[in-house]
Amino acid sequence: MALLLAIGGYLWAAGAAPPSLSAEPAGSIRGRVVDRTAAPRLLVAQPVRLEIVERGSTSERRAVTDAHGAFVFGGLPLGGVPRVFLVGTQYRGVPYEARVELTDGAPAQAVDLAVYEATRDQAAVRGTLAFAVMEASRGAVRVSVIQRLENATRRTVVTADGDPLVFPLPDGAEAVEFIGGWRHPRVERGTIADTPAVPPGVLQVGYAYGLEPRTPRLTLTWALPYGATDVEMLVGDPSLRVGGDGVRSAGVLSESGRRFARWSAGPVPRGGRIVFTFDGIAPRDDRWPAIAAAVLGGLLAGGLAFALRPRAAVR
Repeated sequence: MALLLAIGGYLWAAGAAPPSLSAEPAGSIRGRVVDRTAAPRLLVAQPVRLEIVERGSTSERRAVTDAHGAFVFGGLPLGGVPRVFLVGTQYRGVPYEARVELTDGAPAQAVDLAVYEATRDQAAVRGTLAFAVMEASRGAVRVSVIQRLENATRRTVVTADGDPLVFPLPDGAEAVEFIGGWRHPRVERGTIADTPAVPPGVLQVGYAYGLEPRTPRLTLTWALPYGATDVEMLVGDPSLRVGGDGVRSAGVLSESGRRFARWSAGPVPRGGRIVFTFDGIAPRDDRWPAIAAAVLGGLLAGGLAFALRPRAAVR
């Protein structure tokens, strides 16, 4: 009997071992919520959210900080499909979020969520960098912009629909695209308006727009309501003649096999502007490009029809 029990115990242990050995390891994220407006202060009973973003699905977990301002999320999945872990909280009506990566080699991570008191004083927001790339083709110009704003205070600047951040567009700007850094941007009365929160540190937004110059000369007025310490413009056609008050050449830059003429300006005071002029843009009303395009289009269409004909015969 003892022998049977021993054999049964051995078989049970052997059968039970594989699941424990094959079980996936679990990850964890722990941290604190700290108000850093003045002297650091840990927040007690502060709700914290964890969003787990996977390919095709999203799940959410919630926790509350303890008496020491700490929180922990355990039993998190590792391996398998790629995942993004977003830890966030909301304080004084402003959301704060941190991205955390968990791997088999680093299954446990710690993160402190820094939060701040809020203010509506936009005077704390100032521009540091205004950067643009201007690409010109026949009768069309595309300008891609990055503007970097800085909040050097220890409070988060909050904005509202009645008092948004504004980014003026030049006259004639069309086909505006929002590249990144926005909350709910909208184009109205010749400006981009948005209502993001600007925490201490840097906020960076990107956008692009098109222009249709009617003459070989294009005047581009760049209004900067928050000013800019440095203004940089890269021109995709180095043959264009560029000028403007306070605009200076900074040489030629090569990037990904292309050459860009680099032009600098600034500093620009709050509420100021910089004017760039571009000479040598081929206007759209030039008939020769249209004729050449029509001829090229005809050749392509004819070649395509010729290339498709044998395939249709084979079928």
